[in-house]
Amino acid sequence: MNLNELRIGNYVFTDAKDLNGSTSPCEVLGILPGQKIAYKAVAALVECNQEQVQPIPLDADWLVNKLGFKDNAGGYFQHQDFNFFLFHVVEDEYFDCYKQLPSNDDTGDFKTLQHVHKLQNLFFELFDEELINND
Repeated sequence: MNLNELRIGNYVFTDAKDLNGSTSPCEVLGILPGQKIAYKAVAALVECNQEQVQPIPLDADWLVNKLGFKDNAGGYFQHQDFNFFLFHVVEDEYFDCYKQLPSNDDTGDFKTLQHVHKLQNLFFELFDEELINND
């Protein structure tokens, strides 16, 4: 994973294990010299190398249970507070993003997404709001 894709507040997996021996999502707290990141684990500030950081695959569980999207059925998900939609393209394992636009705006579909941090970055770019984990 390339560190220039990350912003503070993005969620990623690292090679670090928690007390139960499982891997939990971590929140990026900073990008450090030497290709390292600082992240928040369960109750500690930790750092790791770039090679130890893995993107979190975007899925329905993350969208609905962690990021506050509503499942509109048929593969469609809508953010509760914004006119922002995702459509799950199952056969290609990604989500198409759409933003409901004013009638005088002729732009359309934005991009396809496969990872949580990419969705967080796009959401911030579009709405100037952080998309945070509701857990």
